Amino acid sequence: VVLLPLFLVSPSWAQTFEEKEYRDSFSTDFFFPYLDYNEKDGVIPGIEWDGSNFTGEHRLSFRGGIGTKSGKEQLQGGYTYLGWYPAIGLNLFDKNTYFGDPDDSGVDKDNWRREVGGSLTFSFPLDLHHRIVPGYEISWMDLPDETERLQGILLSLVRDTADYFIMDIISGSQVNLTAKYGNEALGSESSFQSYAGDLRFYTNLDMREYFGAGQRLVSSLRLHGGVKKDDPRLFVLGGQDSLRGYDFNEFSGEKMWAASLELRYPFLVIDRTTTAWDFFHFHQLLALTFVDSGQIWRDYQDSSSISGAEVGVGGGVRLQMFFFGKIPFTVGFDVAQSVTDTERDPKVYLVLRLGR
Repeated sequence: VVLLPLFLVSPSWAQTFEEKEYRDSFSTDFFFPYLDYNEKDGVIPGIEWDGSNFTGEHRLSFRGGIGTKSGKEQLQGGYTYLGWYPAIGLNLFDKNTYFGDPDDSGVDKDNWRREVGGSLTFSFPLDLHHRIVPGYEISWMDLPDETERLQGILLSLVRDTADYFIMDIISGSQVNLTAKYGNEALGSESSFQSYAGDLRFYTNLDMREYFGAGQRLVSSLRLHGGVKKDDPRLFVLGGQDSLRGYDFNEFSGEKMWAASLELRYPFLVIDRTTTAWDFFHFHQLLALTFVDSGQIWRDYQDSSSISGAEVGVGGGVRLQMFFFGKIPFTVGFDVAQSVTDTERDPKVYLVLRLGR
């Protein structure tokens, strides 16, 4: 009988030092300057960065900047591990939200809500387009009159079947339904509940298929809203992101709904391949028209009649371009008029966005 020595070798140990170093090294997948704008923050310059290891199991991301007018930060970053089922995500944020006078006092003053915190999430993909995401979140709230720590559990149901063409979604749907709950047993200083939904639907009509000429007309419908109970992170409504024809985040409250229907048509297109050597490449000039509507209630127990809904209509243009063949840049403006409050002056909104 011959006894042979037995060695147990981990697959990772069997790799050469060069292989391990290459496998575990991180690289930058995406690094763009970041630029956004709203009338309260002003221009928000910053950076957007994504990185991953060779196998793609570990991913890091960061996005944000500081408002030139408000001096307030809008920052978010995260780490995701995709090597397990479910995928694990750690998200950190430091963000500031402007909101209008919630008590209708008539006092013209700026109110800001600062949220600093993070969340640990577990993403369970059901298929290519659907996933369930439970998690735990902690957030330190800094309000004009108080500071509070909120901790609790969350659950999100996500659907994403969106199809993109160059810079825009042209078909499909995106749905995000999120519930949050916290109490003292979960570490929160107070009990709260929050239920919110954001549904977006897209469709298009390619004029060339029917008329032999023209471009693709894209329509989008967005429905969003929710209910909060004892949650100081009130919903906000108003401005270019939700209700055009009104001031930025003019309304705030515990219960709201909003809807937006928009049509976009590119009436000028430069159809050629961009390369990294192109410092500037004009892509297309879009014309759009829209109808926005919505309503918000200060208290979740208030009557839910929609007779007091606000409505705004208008149109705008978007100039879409690329820097160095890859960095998307959009500049344009919207003009909107309130239909339900005709004494308001028309509102003009600057659209300025650099990066994804």
